[in-house]
Amino acid sequence: MQYFWYNIFFTGAFILSLPVLPFLLLFRKVVRRGIGERFACYSRTALDMIGGSRPIWIHAASVGEVMAAAELSHQLKAQLPARKLIVSTFTETGNKMARKITAADLVFFLPLDQVWIIRRALRKLRPAALIILETEIWPNLLREAYKRGVPTLLLSGRLSVGALKRYTRFRSFFRQVIQCFSLLGMQSEEDARRIASLGADRNRITVVGNLKHAVSNQRATGGGAAENATARIKSEGYKPLLVVGSSHEGEEEILIAVYHSLKKRFPALQMVVAPRHPRRAPEIEKLLHARRLDYEKKSAVNGSFKLTKDIMLLDTLGELQSFYAIADIAFVGGSLVDAGGHNLLEPARFRKPVLFGPYMDNFATLAAEMKRTGGGIEVTGASDLMRTISDLLTDPERRRTVGEKAYQVARDDRGVMQKSLELAQPYLPAA
Repeated sequence: MQYFWYNIFFTGAFILSLPVLPFLLLFRKVVRRGIGERFACYSRTALDMIGGSRPIWIHAASVGEVMAAAELSHQLKAQLPARKLIVSTFTETGNKMARKITAADLVFFLPLDQVWIIRRALRKLRPAALIILETEIWPNLLREAYKRGVPTLLLSGRLSVGALKRYTRFRSFFRQVIQCFSLLGMQSEEDARRIASLGADRNRITVVGNLKHAVSNQRATGGGAAENATARIKSEGYKPLLVVGSSHEGEEEILIAVYHSLKKRFPALQMVVAPRHPRRAPEIEKLLHARRLDYEKKSAVNGSFKLTKDIMLLDTLGELQSFYAIADIAFVGGSLVDAGGHNLLEPARFRKPVLFGPYMDNFATLAAEMKRTGGGIEVTGASDLMRTISDLLTDPERRRTVGEKAYQVARDDRGVMQKSLELAQPYLPAA
């Protein structure tokens, strides 16, 4: 009965949105891209890529999960070379990144969670298993896969405090939904407790860790881009570099003001600003113009990693890792404003001191570990951020020490991958 009301609500919302859909398709490219796939309409070419086989379906919502999905895909392909692998994403940026996964036979947008759409997707794709990374709970997808006997595995599962509160409002419904998972491999003991409190079967819950720990540096940087970037920067002489990654609206104004003040004390300081959503680049340009700061856009420098201006606006995808690799200090966004934070492991993997704000709900366990070990520094606002960056710029030895401690948290943990693969193995047919 609860699924009935869930579908009534979302079908109603879907029908109400139909009158505005043509306008969105006409004026918003981001809506047009993958619209057919969101309705489970796949081209003959796409279906030919999986050759009528029963593929393993990996779902990774956005960019961070896609990086973990890439590593998982390569490991699965090595173990099961005859098995086709397909990867779905929810966001456009994640989709663009996923298309670079060489082990994936097909990359597509996740179908909308409408019963008739999900049934069509499962009928056409015929997956042998469904692996979901992090915690993407789509009730109809899980239920329809379960009804067809498709094992559904949650790996690197995470449940934030905010998500738990939202799900708890409909606890009896989500208890039914979560029971559709064949197993739940969670990132931490806290995540395991939270998912159990929603009604997950404790016998299906295992703590395996965060698959993002298992992302190799080479895979994260696209295999050599960081080394080339480092060589180019060094050839121009040393200039300290602050890299701001995955920033959100409301953060760039603070960070640009801090940078503007720091330039008075550190005139050689340069900065890279990488908004979480590159389409927001025009908004950030207005802020830079207002401060009369000299900047360039990555899309306009023909692939070069050389900073010829004070600031580089990173308005492209897939290159943030290369700039983290050459940074002196990294700030991870989505944390000075209440956006839940982003993955601190990305700069930590390159032995960089990692700064972040107080809003790290989505990565609370990781943020606490980074602070505990001294590899991450929480800043509460503009003045705190300015003071911390100044201290690190004037003390190279402290920068090195903090960066090394960050690396100790983020270093490749093959145990996470191994535990995840061993957990999933009984559900993954070899042929």
